[in-house]
Amino acid sequence: MTAPGALADTRAVSEDLDLVRALARGEGQALDALLRRHLDAVVRVTRVVAGDDSAALDAAQEAFIRLWRDPAAFAGGSLRAWLITVARRVALNEHRGNTRRAARNETATPRTPSDPELKAADAEHLANVMAFLDTLPELERTALTLFAVEGMSQSEIAAMVGTSEGAVKQAVLSARRKLRARFEL
Repeated sequence: MTAPGALADTRAVSEDLDLVRALARGEGQALDALLRRHLDAVVRVTRVVAGDDSAALDAAQEAFIRLWRDPAAFAGGSLRAWLITVARRVALNEHRGNTRRAARNETATPRTPSDPELKAADAEHLANVMAFLDTLPELERTALTLFAVEGMSQSEIAAMVGTSEGAVKQAVLSARRKLRARFEL
């Protein structure tokens, strides 16, 4: 017997796939429907990397633009997870570029620590963590992001990515273990 939540998730994945197919046929209203369904979640997750709402929205919009330009880039599975992954990478690349530009513009004059410098150090640490997350296997990265950032349950994640709750639990535990080992948390 299929749980009602799993049936709804399966239906949502199927509806997303139908909308992506419609998008590939040039039906503009499909993009509008996908934006209504996923934009808020993509922005919420991306905000962690981007640091502010405007940058998160820009990265999320870029993910949707990439889907609009090349619907075949989405190979199936959870469209929301795919969009989140693309938007996170866009935001991370933008953050890295800003960090490099700031480092080039920095003067050689020693300065005393201040709140902006602490924020920059925190942002750099976050960028390092996000870069490390990008090295994790896809299931670990997706499961940890959806669990820790989106607050989704392991059963919701399992239904979204098409795997078992046990596999999601193991992926979250493994990702956390690797993070602790890498950053000595």
